[in-house]
Amino acid sequence: MQNFVRQFHYIDDRHLPLIRGIGVGQGSIHYDWDARNRKEQLIVLQVTLRGQGFIQIGDKTVTLTQNKAFFAKIPGNYRYFGEDWHFLFVEFSGSMLQWLDTSITIVELSETFIELLRRFILDVKTQELTVTQNAKAAFSLFLDIKEEVQKETQQKTDIIETVKKYIDEHYFEDISLEFLSEKYELSKYKLIRQFEVAYNSPPIHYLKKVRILHSLSLLWEDNAVDIVAKSVGFSTGNYFSKVFKKEMGISPSEYKNRKSRYY
Repeated sequence: MQNFVRQFHYIDDRHLPLIRGIGVGQGSIHYDWDARNRKEQLIVLQVTLRGQGFIQIGDKTVTLTQNKAFFAKIPGNYRYFGEDWHFLFVEFSGSMLQWLDTSITIVELSETFIELLRRFILDVKTQELTVTQNAKAAFSLFLDIKEEVQKETQQKTDIIETVKKYIDEHYFEDISLEFLSEKYELSKYKLIRQFEVAYNSPPIHYLKKVRILHSLSLLWEDNAVDIVAKSVGFSTGNYFSKVFKKEMGISPSEYKNRKSRYY
């Protein structure tokens, strides 16, 4: 698809939900949009076709690689930019803000849905739509986008919940980031990022916490430190002791000795 931008303007838009703009574009050294400074009230969906762009939200910058998209209101507290960035976009009128669930969502869209967007944009690229035709198309497309975003978000949540459940049930086994990445067909980066969003901790850090939690009752039962370490999945007693002290502030031996204060 060649680059183009198409805007839709009406003398009387009757305050209907409308598509305000569509297009296919690419970044450059001058492509840098600060949504805080934009005046018009819009909702934008922008999807990466190839290359990569970036979106900065506060002090966090997210890379927008192929099939990644952001769905957000304008104005907003974010900035998006990129030089090697090829994308398509759809802009909706501000009258649709009432149906936007959050001010900004970053999601990876399916190839099937991106193809649907391509066809839609090509179909309306040269059409002269009446305000009513535009409103019908806008509302239908907006609902399709919301449904897709919710579906993709829920799929991520389901997978991450499954990862957590596996850790909870198999904490004593040999589990690594590589193992989890291969088992659930997620890149290490996605696995870490999505797990942190859901549980405020990287998966391996969460695994260590689960192991330490299960070690407490074993230590209280006066089991040897090395035996406890192996029982909860640590390779050596020394490594277990190091992690235990970092998490609990005392060594496993000191924790065991506390038992004497109660008996």
